[in-house]
Amino acid sequence: MSCTGFDGSLAIGSADATLTATGTWTAVGGSKDVNATISSDKADTSTRNSVFKNYIAAGLDCEISATVQYDSTDTTHSTIRTACLARTRLTVACLDGAVAATSQGLAFDGYVFSNDIAQPLSEGQTYSVTFKPAEAGTVPTWVTLV
Repeated sequence: MSCTGFDGSLAIGSADATLTATGTWTAVGGSKDVNATISSDKADTSTRNSVFKNYIAAGLDCEISATVQYDSTDTTHSTIRTACLARTRLTVACLDGAVAATSQGLAFDGYVFSNDIAQPLSEGQTYSVTFKPAEAGTVPTWVTLV
């Protein structure tokens, strides 16, 4: 299946919800430029006898970020803002399609680590949001919705 950015979605749900259940998720309206980033630290395991440096994959880092067209009537926007201000967890997903069965993507319980609001004079208001995994809750995993 070939997907374009228009096919994907940013979705949120209550903390500790079942990540694979379609009913867990609510699409965040106006989402654009949604990104899921997974990266690994590298740990050097070389010794003085190593001809070349040797590495192992160490701690994983994960992040979901997006730019969202602001809509004061969309409750998902206020949920995200409130979670940021109150430092409460949400379940978040970056999906390759709509919130529907067979959509796939990265999902986890996380915190909102940034919520930057932009109010340009010539365009609609937007906000940028970044989610990172929480210490408690479901760890980042690749899911297929059912």
